[in-house]
Amino acid sequence: MSLHSGLLKQARFLARKEPKKPTQASLRRSVSASYYALFHLLVDEATKLLLSGNVRRPLRDSLARAFHHSFMKQAALEFTKQQVSPKLSSGFNRQAVPQPLVDVATAFVQLQEARHDADYNRTLRFTRSEVLDLVDLAELAFQDWKLVRRTLHADTFLTGVLAYRHMQG
Repeated sequence: MSLHSGLLKQARFLARKEPKKPTQASLRRSVSASYYALFHLLVDEATKLLLSGNVRRPLRDSLARAFHHSFMKQAALEFTKQQVSPKLSSGFNRQAVPQPLVDVATAFVQLQEARHDADYNRTLRFTRSEVLDLVDLAELAFQDWKLVRRTLHADTFLTGVLAYRHMQG
């Protein structure tokens, strides 16, 4: 099982772990695992796009460390807009971003913000329902990714989440 699939499975398990009264620790870890599931899915896809083949796995693992959460969020935000930055739109001939990719980008931003709250906002209380909604959001993002993953738009998105900050346009 891949890391991202395992994290998604763990997120759902943690959200349901205590049947009657879930602990904030379990709910918060579930939120974090939901975000990291999508984060690692995108990192895995991006590194495989750039460096294919089993012999390059150690290099892919090294490249995975180059992905920065806030820069990934910046790129994802671009894909949630009607008008994508010229840095990125040149990668797909100014065609509209497919809705499933918009949904993946939106989920990434929402999950990252929720993870930040779960990890740092001690005054916030999570409910099981809210957390299960976030797990569902991550799961839907996985499904949406499957719809677009082998497209020029997806390749542009993956390039953006790695290099948006340094791209010209």
